[in-house]
Amino acid sequence: MAPSYILGRNIAPMNTTSAIKLRLVRTYEIPERRGATTIKCKECVFHDQEGTVLHATIPRDLVQKYSTMLKVGDVYSITNFLVISNFYTYKTSPHKHMLKFYYKTVVTELNDHVFPRHMFRLQHLSTLKQKMDINEKELIDVIGMVVEIHSPQEKVIAGKPTRLIDFLLEDTQGTQMQCTVWDDHVSKLEPFYQSTQHDHVIILLQFCRVKVVQNTGDIKICSSYDVTKIYINHDFPEFQEFRESLNGEQTPMRSIVSMTSMSYGSAFEDFSSGQMNVLTISDIYQNREYGDFWVVAKIVGIESSGDWFYVSCKAHGCNKKLILRNDGQKYDCDKCKRTWEEGILRYRVKIRVVDLNGNAPFILWDRDCQDLLGISATDLRKRTLEGPLTVPSEIESLVGLAMVFRIAARKEQFDNLHNAFAVIKVMNDPKLVSVYCRELLEAPDKDLTSELHPQDEEISREDFEDEDVAESPSLPANPMKKVDEGECGAVKRSLLDEFSSTQSSKKTMKSIVKMEK
Repeated sequence: MAPSYILGRNIAPMNTTSAIKLRLVRTYEIPERRGATTIKCKECVFHDQEGTVLHATIPRDLVQKYSTMLKVGDVYSITNFLVISNFYTYKTSPHKHMLKFYYKTVVTELNDHVFPRHMFRLQHLSTLKQKMDINEKELIDVIGMVVEIHSPQEKVIAGKPTRLIDFLLEDTQGTQMQCTVWDDHVSKLEPFYQSTQHDHVIILLQFCRVKVVQNTGDIKICSSYDVTKIYINHDFPEFQEFRESLNGEQTPMRSIVSMTSMSYGSAFEDFSSGQMNVLTISDIYQNREYGDFWVVAKIVGIESSGDWFYVSCKAHGCNKKLILRNDGQKYDCDKCKRTWEEGILRYRVKIRVVDLNGNAPFILWDRDCQDLLGISATDLRKRTLEGPLTVPSEIESLVGLAMVFRIAARKEQFDNLHNAFAVIKVMNDPKLVSVYCRELLEAPDKDLTSELHPQDEEISREDFEDEDVAESPSLPANPMKKVDEGECGAVKRSLLDEFSSTQSSKKTMKSIVKMEK
């Protein structure tokens, strides 16, 4: 007699002798620790006949038993399983319960050709961007076409070397979203960076994370440890449907030799939408307008000495500088009103930058410094504990780099020229610098000198305003003057040509481009 199967929505911890019919969607093994060969457990994701997704875990001592039995796409009858709370932080299923195999569990493969097939739960990029309540802990599936891919990068994350690669995904509605994948996934995408002669590179990310980028509010997709699966140009129905919906239209894919999108953020979206305002340092001082501006400049010195980091609050989303108590034992946070025995070291590096007709102090914050240096402030400080508190050589290596900076101009920078502009975003790409100001790459350092704005004068230490330590502040920009549409369009076309992998660079900018909004 055939067993009576329970539905996924009805499972409960009391169901210890029930039977359930499921199709396997994904299976993967969790190592004991990163890089280890020993297996901690085997994880499976199933769906029932209603499409309800269920997660199942197989303990280490039973992994060998099911190592060759379970195959993605097949249907199984599972009996005598335990139902436990879905305790994982990043969830493949929104169900509050999950299955756990134990020594009494019986798994039987079924030849059920009419059982429904719901292998993916695709979400549209446009829908994700419109969501106000992103659940960063729930893993989702997305599909799109690669329209921009960055060079693979090697970073030190949590003290361990990690490879990552960034790419820009576009759906059939033209909505774009930045993606980052790690470690083993990089090798699958690297060939597409090395050669862009591919038609419609379509990628489906299964069980990926959606993140809200701190401070900017941008939505980003990234892989999630061992669970994420990447499919590229497959013959699944989902791929066929996506291709047909393109209607023959294709956005050319660009390969970018640069730092990762953690520095880029939505910069190319800003440019394409006309929100990229490129000014010189002198323009900013003379206009005395508040807001966010793009500046192309070269780092000529590190003004920080022993104060290249600060101790920040450990609360999630709070990067405020902690105040050490008089007893020297604990720290207080004025922002979230919490007390800590220790905090987190974060970068706060004051640099001096120049362009062809001006110079100014900038502040590089933790996110951009980690991206440029590939090491956290905590790890870098550990390397220098035995010596005096000076600027490490890793930070000194930034001197001489010409980059595109997005800075926040506030009242205090114009009232006191010793106050540094806070850097919101950094784009470390020589090709982009050459488009806006090739002279910065060609001119020797001795030519990159100029006097400060005439308003700069001798100011006493007491007049210095204490800069609030927070992560990359972002301020609403004041209304700017309109740009002539013809001029703006010409500049856009020039840049797009420069970054297209299918066109050669035919135009160069003879001077800094001034774009105001």
